[in-house]
Amino acid sequence: MKKNPLWFNVISIIAIVITIASLITSAPFLRILSMLGLAVIMASLGSIELNKNRKMAFMFFGVASFQVFVLIDSIYVLVAK
Repeated sequence: MKKNPLWFNVISIIAIVITIASLITSAPFLRILSMLGLAVIMASLGSIELNKNRKMAFMFFGVASFQVFVLIDSIYVLVAK
């Protein structure tokens, strides 16, 4: 089993709880927070994997950058309403 730092486990649990609350309530603010949490998790996974497997780390960074793009787009759509 892979050992992750404590801060990573705490952030992952918080992001999962926010995502579940977002799915239950359909609140746009919680959706934005869950997307931000998932982007932070992917960037953290990329930084953890950077020394071990560079190809996988850059995939995680790519997914995180795509999630940040979607996050910015959803904020723009929310403000434009």
